Amino acid sequence: MVVFAITMASLGIAQSSSLAPDVSKGKGSAASIFAILDRKSKIDSSNNWGMTIENVKGEIEFHHVSFKYPSRPNVQIFNDLCLTIDHGKLT
Repeated sequence: MVVFAITMASLGIAQSSSLAPDVSKGKGSAASIFAILDRKSKIDSSNNWGMTIENVKGEIEFHHVSFKYPSRPNVQIFNDLCLTIDHGKLT
């Protein structure tokens, strides 16, 4: 009975130690995310200086937009995209 208990305990320890690399990756990823969340913005939202847009229609237009990620230049994401989103519309 004691041998069985020791065998089962060592099996559990061996299985949990195989997760150690994943746990360390998770800790590193969490640290990166928290560093991004904790950084101070370069834009001061309480400051009133800068350009104020007077005539805002509330619509968004894209004209002839093409896009590829720099890391995957062979994959075209947008090719000559034209899109208009009217104000008050949900897409």
